[in-house]
Amino acid sequence: MELIIGFVLGLLLILAGYFVQTQKAFVFLAGFGDTWEPVNKDRLGKRVGFLLSTLGIIAILTSIFTIWFGSTAGKVSAILAVVDIIFILAAIVLDRIGF
Repeated sequence: MELIIGFVLGLLLILAGYFVQTQKAFVFLAGFGDTWEPVNKDRLGKRVGFLLSTLGIIAILTSIFTIWFGSTAGKVSAILAVVDIIFILAAIVLDRIGF
């Protein structure tokens, strides 16, 4: 059951990353709403889309490796997911300062 949940969640994150990359839709960045407009939509869309897709791949690989390695795979992927989220926030900050 966890394998199916991991695959579905991973595919949804990959789809969200693709949607952000192609449509430049930043509705996934909750909390910024109407008060924030990206400086460079193309560059930010590519960065955030790639990082969301990476998060989806981490979710899929975690669901697979949890079968063999148990909670160790979950701990490693949790660290990778936190690092990926920090990268998403860094991409937003870089866009805010103009890079």
